[in-house]
Amino acid sequence: MALKFFYAILYLPIIVIGMIISQIYFERYWVSYKNSRLTSWGLGAVIIITYFIQEFCLFQLSLFNIGQVVFMQDVSVTMLFRDKVYKIWWALLALTPLFVNVVEYLMGILPLKDWWYWIVESIVFTTICLALTRWRKISKRISYFYAIASLGIVELVSLAITCSFSPVSIAAATLGLFVIAMFEDQRFYSEKKNAQKIKLLEKESERDDLTGLLNYRALSQEINRLAIIMKFIIL
Repeated sequence: MALKFFYAILYLPIIVIGMIISQIYFERYWVSYKNSRLTSWGLGAVIIITYFIQEFCLFQLSLFNIGQVVFMQDVSVTMLFRDKVYKIWWALLALTPLFVNVVEYLMGILPLKDWWYWIVESIVFTTICLALTRWRKISKRISYFYAIASLGIVELVSLAITCSFSPVSIAAATLGLFVIAMFEDQRFYSEKKNAQKIKLLEKESERDDLTGLLNYRALSQEINRLAIIMKFIIL
């Protein structure tokens, strides 16, 4: 039993964190090729395929180690609360409960008669995330914590409906989600801090320390940029 708690609170959350980080790097690589439609579509397909492979692996790992399917929507939820949100993650968030429950049906875990519940679960949590992303009065970090808390509540309700309550599943839906949220919060904070440092270094490399005016390199780049603009205007 103690080992199952370890799986629910640390082992599986750490795997989810690794999945989140990998999707962040996939997404950055994808965005860098946005100007090339063919490459962009190909990389978009890679992200989708990779995501569902990750979900299937997590499905098997959680089922094998703790006997419950947990943390299935954490990756898509986390990607929705980043600074730049891409529509692909809304689709993946909505499809995840359907994907998971179809796999459960094919494996003989759930009966087909519960199909309506899969759709309701998808609509409810997608609506919650949509409301939180549009709530401008709070920061994205706070919205993300609310989304994770809502995910935990939805999972607990799901366990109650399916009569699958157990101390381990409750630990996964509470402490396990908390571990993921705390790590992601720290990673997000570090990412923002590093971005600010990069902007500061870029500004310092373009400005004279004494006068604050553009230095020769920055001025040369600006002149070249204006020359290109004027060329297009004249043509």
